[in-house]
Amino acid sequence: MKVAQKNRSRLAQWLGWVWPLGLLLIAWLIAPLRAGGTYPGMPCTAQADTVFSLASYTVLFIPTAAVLLWLSRRLIPAALRRGLLAWAAGLIAVAVGIAIVFLAFAGVSADRRPFRTTEQAVNCPNLGAGLLAVHCWKDGSTLEMNAYGQRPLDLDAVQSVARALRATKQDAALYEAFILDTTDRSIVDYSNARLFVLQRPGLTDFADLCLSERQAKLREVQSHRVGFYRYSTRQSPPVDAFFLQDTAKNGELGYEVIDFLHGQATFPYVRPDDVQPDESAYLDRVTAGLATLNQDLDRATQSPSPPGALAAMRTDFQRITVDLSSAPKRLMVYRDTRVKRFLENYDLILTAEESAARGQSGQAIHASAFEDHRRYYYQEARVTRLIGYLYLQQPNVPFTDEELSTVNWAVF
Repeated sequence: MKVAQKNRSRLAQWLGWVWPLGLLLIAWLIAPLRAGGTYPGMPCTAQADTVFSLASYTVLFIPTAAVLLWLSRRLIPAALRRGLLAWAAGLIAVAVGIAIVFLAFAGVSADRRPFRTTEQAVNCPNLGAGLLAVHCWKDGSTLEMNAYGQRPLDLDAVQSVARALRATKQDAALYEAFILDTTDRSIVDYSNARLFVLQRPGLTDFADLCLSERQAKLREVQSHRVGFYRYSTRQSPPVDAFFLQDTAKNGELGYEVIDFLHGQATFPYVRPDDVQPDESAYLDRVTAGLATLNQDLDRATQSPSPPGALAAMRTDFQRITVDLSSAPKRLMVYRDTRVKRFLENYDLILTAEESAARGQSGQAIHASAFEDHRRYYYQEARVTRLIGYLYLQQPNVPFTDEELSTVNWAVF
């Protein structure tokens, strides 16, 4: 009988030291479920995420276990021996709180992956216009939705779908609704934030371990997207537009846009069937030239600026200005409006930078010009063709920079 009591005493002592390991075991059981929910239908990525989560839980568990053991083996027994029941109850509550916090948030601080999804499911609205909202969620002040529907076949149908989506927008930093041609949960459960992570695998801690799988999932999801609505008045430039994706005969992606910020203007950002070789070549020259100027600007505004950066910036500006001065007939309005405005604004920035280098003040001009450049022109090399196509399809229309700013969202 005494031996049995001794064995129970030893068991109790042993359990008193190892009981916090139960928290770690629960965390380990949570890890694969959490990873599977974050990356549905992607076993390789979910397994890599699980390994990283297990490591995070284990690292954070060490100080947690030490604090719990200090409370349970030292402070709480000491309070009970002295009859301090209120103190003992308080310390027990602290220990329970630490355990709950560990289970709720373990791994978060050690998880350094950017764009970690913090989504919360929300109720989907009734869209109408032949659309069914199948997945709606909130991430911070961003509201997103995946909707199911067929591609509208005429302009009236496009505008009807656009109006139906626009009617659901809420006061958020960003509101997006993606239209899909499938209700497959492995597709509709993917948010834009997670797809961004898939496009940039170098941002994750497991690098390119599952790169081919993630890129395959990205292509799978994007292949089912036929359009999207994007709304944000807090970003620069603001956007309130519906984008309907189209594919030209050569496979090049294009977009038709209903731009609500500019009187429901309809912009067909698609490649014209009659684009000429000289027109295509000019757009290539614009793309390459403006990309060079923006790269020069990045180098010149580094701190410290590389030697000769401003001189190279001025040389390239003069060369590219001359190179782009000759344009095909149908792109002359494009050259005399959008391209000209880019070059004039860039010249203001360059002049201000040169004045600053000589110790003269050009801060007011520089600030205004740089802000316009950031709002309208910094991504110009990526949207040159879309803007050029718009000028080709709607001849002799001098589009403003505000109107053309929406084309950026057709790309991003």
